[in-house]
Amino acid sequence: MKHLYLCKMLLCACLCTGAYACGDGSSTPEYTFPDGPGPKPEEPEGPEVSPYPAGLVVEEFAQELKDGRKCLGFVATVDPKANARLRFNAVHCPKQKTPTAIHAAFAAEGKGRPCVTINAGYWWAGKSLSLLVSGGEVLSIENQTVERDGKTVYPVRAAFGMMADGSFQARWIYCLPSLDNRPYAFPSALDNDERTHAYMPAPPTSATPGAEPWTPREAVGGGPMLVADGRNVAVENYWREVFDGGGIAGLSRQPRTAIGATADGRILLVVCDGRNMRGSAGFTLSELADKLIALGAVRAVNLDGGGSSTIVGIGGTVLNRPSDTGDKEQISQRAVSTAVVISETN
Repeated sequence: MKHLYLCKMLLCACLCTGAYACGDGSSTPEYTFPDGPGPKPEEPEGPEVSPYPAGLVVEEFAQELKDGRKCLGFVATVDPKANARLRFNAVHCPKQKTPTAIHAAFAAEGKGRPCVTINAGYWWAGKSLSLLVSGGEVLSIENQTVERDGKTVYPVRAAFGMMADGSFQARWIYCLPSLDNRPYAFPSALDNDERTHAYMPAPPTSATPGAEPWTPREAVGGGPMLVADGRNVAVENYWREVFDGGGIAGLSRQPRTAIGATADGRILLVVCDGRNMRGSAGFTLSELADKLIALGAVRAVNLDGGGSSTIVGIGGTVLNRPSDTGDKEQISQRAVSTAVVISETN
């Protein structure tokens, strides 16, 4: 009787709920809901397809700063070893163009598919004030003199270039007037220091200790040097490269553009927003150097920032929000004199 009672109870439970069945004869039960089978598990999504070619990764970042504010920006990481068709191009614009116009012109001229474009060196009144080398030809030289404290100063400033063997260097450069303005590299920014108002009385020469010809295939100038041998050297070179009176506001947070390289030969392009665009505070030069070091940079150079800071992605889309945009819905870019274009050959 006890066994019969248990069987009746089990049968009753099955009839009342309709919830238990072993339709396939297996030991694993299927569970059936009153309204039919339960929802099927979601199919796993396939991997996200990047519009960028192999060897090029573009990522957005939001970095919390020490005072609780944030800096928003983008990092493009280029690995030429992963894709031999990727190219580093330094572009000179005698007639200034916006970064999107430079991006579009690169494609129209049949130079390959432009993937990422950033602004590069300094300019004023429509003219480049920074070094630009393209195809081994010097198309623009850095500002060879500036006035400080009533004196003529000869700043030795940072540049970033690709050498004939495909390696990347960040060097302190001065183009020598006595040698047809050929770029020479020096072991440091030499003996200028805007903080102490001590300046070299004359420009460096080929006889200056440590001087050597610098012959990159592609190069862009800017400054100051941000990272050297993996160390943050931004603040000391801000003063030694004589930038404080030049308006780049290195000690305050601003929109910034920079370029660097890792020990294994990857190129890093960093652009951050500032002036409260998208709520972003921007970076000081030292914070920018720290960001590059965190990304693996062993050498890096600051480029023109402020309203010029722009990064253009695949298809010619401006990824960041240049500060001249303000509250306007439409992006507002500055026309610039030099740029870096990362392209893929056809």
